[in-house]
Amino acid sequence: FILILVIHFLADFGLQTHEQATLKGTSNKFLFYHITVYTLVWGVVYLTLPVEQSFIEWFFFCLLIGIPHYIVDWCTSRIGKPFWENKDLHNGFVVVGADQIAHYLCLIYVFNVLGLI
Repeated sequence: FILILVIHFLADFGLQTHEQATLKGTSNKFLFYHITVYTLVWGVVYLTLPVEQSFIEWFFFCLLIGIPHYIVDWCTSRIGKPFWENKDLHNGFVVVGADQIAHYLCLIYVFNVLGLI
């Protein structure tokens, strides 16, 4: 479980560029770049798991990780954008917190359904 938190933090924050973070609320291109990197990090992690895997299973896993992340980020980046533009840091960070809770719930659900936790 702790590894899920650490890997998510690395993939969602550590590897997200400034442009992706600031422009994904208005640019699907930057949102797509962020989701691609995020999903590929999880794809590499999946390859290291001690489970039998086929390309189809790996691809399905990547979809299960990437699609919910896209949906959550698409929504929260647009909800949070006016707060950041108005320098309303409190509410901007409330949206970031909700974003992270949604991501963790999605990850826990996927890993649980696949029997990986």
